Amino acid sequence: MPSHPRIDRLAMHAVLPEEAEEMVAGDPMVRQTSKDRLQVIGPNLTGRILSVVTGRVPNELGAYDVFSARPASRKERDMCRKLKGDSTP
Repeated sequence: MPSHPRIDRLAMHAVLPEEAEEMVAGDPMVRQTSKDRLQVIGPNLTGRILSVVTGRVPNELGAYDVFSARPASRKERDMCRKLKGDSTP
């Protein structure tokens, strides 16, 4: 049975769907990117800081999908920690 494209995009960077959902449900940093997409950066429940890019699904009113999910880069982690007032490396 073929897997779902969303799961494949998460698995490519060893991010579980539950991890991405935990992070988005928390208090993440959100910024606008190209193509009207949103980059959401923040920690999951275990403290792993992730970067998730999400956006509207073309031709599906009100539907959003994950375009990528990966561990946040050092620059993204630093930006997120600075915004949250955390100086932990």
